[in-house]
Amino acid sequence: MTLGSFLMALTQAATVTTALPRAITGAAAKTLTEAGAVLSTVKDPATGKMVHNMATTGWGFFNFNGHFGSQGLFTAMIVGGVAGAIFIFLMKKDLTIKMPDGVPPAVTQAFAAIIPATAAFYVVGIFTWAFTKLTSMAFVDWVAKAIQEPLLHASQGYGMVLLLTLLVQIFWFFGIHGTNVLGPILDAIWLTAQYQNINTAAANPGAKLPYLWTRTSFDLYAWMGGAGSTLILLICIFIFSKRPDERAVAKLAIAPGVFNINEPVMFGLPIVLNAIYFIPFVLAPAVMVSIAYFAVTHGLVAPIKNQVVWNIPPLFNSFLATADWRAPVLQLVNFAVGFLIWAPFVIASNRIKPDQVD
Repeated sequence: MTLGSFLMALTQAATVTTALPRAITGAAAKTLTEAGAVLSTVKDPATGKMVHNMATTGWGFFNFNGHFGSQGLFTAMIVGGVAGAIFIFLMKKDLTIKMPDGVPPAVTQAFAAIIPATAAFYVVGIFTWAFTKLTSMAFVDWVAKAIQEPLLHASQGYGMVLLLTLLVQIFWFFGIHGTNVLGPILDAIWLTAQYQNINTAAANPGAKLPYLWTRTSFDLYAWMGGAGSTLILLICIFIFSKRPDERAVAKLAIAPGVFNINEPVMFGLPIVLNAIYFIPFVLAPAVMVSIAYFAVTHGLVAPIKNQVVWNIPPLFNSFLATADWRAPVLQLVNFAVGFLIWAPFVIASNRIKPDQVD
């Protein structure tokens, strides 16, 4: 549904301009004009010579280099959400094709989706056509210029980066998967920036990357071992904790923690609604993301230019993502800072007896 509606929202025409060695006149010009070609002669301001061009337009072409890249991500989310909402609404209203009782359920379900899906596609298609006619601009291009570019520009500010980090931590503390809840914001803004970096690096190796802070930057520098940098907490528990319950959880959680999976420690220790760990859980990522942000924006560490999966262990993930040896060094610095923040609270938790924990 999302892919189909996205395709309906795209321009499907391509114009090719060809430079001609000489002007076309007479019957040949008439034939080309009747076929839809546009002939023009303009003066080249650099040379002062007259240049003869022929522009031809054809239907059924997608702009794969533009609209199917990071530029089309916002539009895909918008039209996909609208089309999905229309589809669900019509399905709930039972505006479907009814099949006889003897028809297999799989066939019945396939036919039931025809009317809602067709209606959703037509709504998106008609809206796109009307928008283009009224504004002389494709909807996907307007979204990229009016919505996507300002958000991408704002995303590079320190305030936005810090705010997003704090919100993820606060959601997680109350048992809500912060990175999933805020995923639409993370992916729509910072993942789009990351894709543009990747495309730039692939097309022009060595070129300056357009964005310094991207989606993976959070994982590398603020969330080592998962939200809250809980891998650091586990190390602190092994070193300082005298509580058998915490050490038992740490032994079970350390292996997944190395691969940035921290649900065992979040809900097993737990950190969720654990007042003694609230401050370091929020403070450590905030301080770490601040250090990393200023290191990257001041050119001390290269920004992200390669796509890496989130469960690659620390140190390896930063080098693969940046191809810069200084990125793992920055992670080690952040690890040390996070250790200094987590350690006092782990030591303080030794005063709490397991039988006193509710």
